[in-house]
This record gives sequence, structure tokens and C-alpha cells, in this order.
Amino acid sequence: MSLSSQSSVLPAYDVVIPCFDRSALIEDAVASVLAQSHRPARIIVVDDGSDDDTPDVLARMEQRQAIVQAVLLPRNQGASGARNAGLALARETWVAFLDSDDRWLPDAAKALLGAAAADRLDVIVGHFRRAWPDGRIDERECGWNGEDIRAGLARTGAVGPSWSMIRTATARSVGGFDPSFHNCNDWDFYTRAAAAGARFGRIDEAVALYHCAETGRLSHDRLLGGTNAARVLSHRYLASAGPRTL
Repeated sequence: MSLSSQSSVLPAYDVVIPCFDRSALIEDAVASVLAQSHRPARIIVVDDGSDDDTPDVLARMEQRQAIVQAVLLPRNQGASGARNAGLALARETWVAFLDSDDRWLPDAAKALLGAAAADRLDVIVGHFRRAWPDGRIDERECGWNGEDIRAGLARTGAVGPSWSMIRTATARSVGGFDPSFHNCNDWDFYTRAAAAGARFGRIDEAVALYHCAETGRLSHDRLLGGTNAARVLSHRYLASAGPRTL
């Protein structure tokens, strides 16, 4: 369902940002959250066993900003493991999962949580804009048309962590992200949430910049992506939902 994001009461939320070797990017991601008109209770940045100086960058951010909490994992666990480590520490009703090479746009939290407060939903999805290395920024887009979420998930990974929020209890009830997925883990996560009865809603605002052509995105591994997409589409919830895209 497509929603208005107008509400006078905005619930509290935490933000989880997983990162690996992102010393050159992580401060910008955190800054985009700190700049929100409705700020989070905490920004939980999970370092996934980085080999660069990301832990030092996080330590400095912790010292400067009281709401930033750094979590240093002793070894690399992948995006799912890092997100789950952050989810375990989330205390607020809502949680957002922002990728370390993406950015929130101004008033993203206000737009997402305005709809959440007004409509008693479990997952709120916004639009995003693709940002390219040459500085181009595309028009807003969303992989889900706001109607039947089951049909949307049966076609593609319709929801992205960087442009959505989910109730913390809902995220925990489905066991968080599956570490066996090295990509498509978000597609699997939202499929399991929908299968468990989570109520999805979409707003019309663009809430995030999705940075394209950055190195290190697992979504660029097409062979592995095809294998994992097939795994998601075999979920019983999607098995008879209509046309599929691999």
C-alpha cells in the first residue's frame, strides 16, 4: 500500500550500520543519520573484522558523538552477521539497517516513521536514488509498487535495507538475517518477514542515495547472486506467487 508520511508523533528508532574496510566512507554514512531532523536513539556501527583503520575511525566518532556505538567483531562474518550483531543491541521499537556506502537523505527518518506511526505497519519502504561515481544522481525509484508485497518479492529483491525501516520485534521474530546468504540476504530477510505476517507499506519520498559501482558490493557477484536468488524464490511463501525474475 502506498502511504502518506504525515504524522504528528514519531516513534524512537536505532540505526545499524555494518561495515568492512570502509574507513573512507563510514563517516559520511553516519553523518547522514546525525543530520536527520528526527535523530535516532543510537547509531550502532558494526565493524566486521576490518583490515584497514575503520576501527580507529569508529573510536573517534564514538568520542565525538554520544549516540554512536561501535561494535568490533573479532573476525569477518559477512553483512548478515554484522547486521545481526547490531540488531541484538537495538533497544527501540524501530530499527533501520543502512549500508555503509549509502546515505540517508534529509528527513528520511521523519518520512518513514511518519507513515509507521500513522498506519500501524511493521515495515516501511521508501524510494531511493542511484548515485554514480561521476556525480550523477538518478530519479527516485523503488523495486516495489506499493501493492501486493508477496508479488513484489516474487519478482525481485523489492526492499532495500538502506531505504526502509522495520519493527525491531519483527526483525528478531524471524531470526534476523541468514548468514548463509552472502548476497540476497536482504531479499531473504524481507521474504521471511512477509511470510510471517509483517505488514508492509510504502511511501512516495526518496529517503536514500544508493551508491553504484562502489567496490566490494556483493550484489555485483552475478553468479552467486543467481544462486542465492533461486534459494529465495524457492521459499514456500513465494512458490506460487506468479512471475519470477532471476
